[in-house]
Amino acid sequence: MAMPELLGVGPSCFAPPPGPRYKARALGVVWVCVGLLCACAFVVEADKAGGNVAHKGTLTVEHCSVSAVMGRGSHEQTECTGTFRPDDGHGVVQDGAVLDGAYVPGERVRVYRDGGGYEVIGWRAFWGWLILFFAGALGVCRGLTTLMTGIHAKTFEEFTAVRSLMHMKPASAYVTALRWSALAGLVLCVLLMLVWP
Repeated sequence: MAMPELLGVGPSCFAPPPGPRYKARALGVVWVCVGLLCACAFVVEADKAGGNVAHKGTLTVEHCSVSAVMGRGSHEQTECTGTFRPDDGHGVVQDGAVLDGAYVPGERVRVYRDGGGYEVIGWRAFWGWLILFFAGALGVCRGLTTLMTGIHAKTFEEFTAVRSLMHMKPASAYVTALRWSALAGLVLCVLLMLVWP
């Protein structure tokens, strides 16, 4: 049943549909699951970018090439090739190692081997992965809100109605705290990524 304070007399007001809203709640569960999976995957990648990984070493860039990537919007991709030397000194030195990104020939880049490719170890990569982690946490918040209210908000009126409904839920304070923490973390990581070398 629609809440009386959410019923409006004008066409711009929003009243949630009466009865159970299983589709919206199911969508909320999907948002929560996808957000949690993404957040977990991205925090693992951030840990690797921070250097907490095996098979790390230095890739000395020899030359770089630019190629066109066709798709929705064609763009250019830069790949650099060089020699990978493991830190432990016992691993295999790999000639022809390929690294995505633009680097200067002769530059030594801290990397780790991941499957058949190489990924950068560094603060900028670390903060970039944490940005995605906090974006996943925001997805969890969106899912929890949809799950708790049964409304998948798309318009301003629906977001206003959801906010009013959330104030009546006992767990809304936790969701709000998680949302503000994720937003603060996201903004902080963006700033750190911009200023950190």
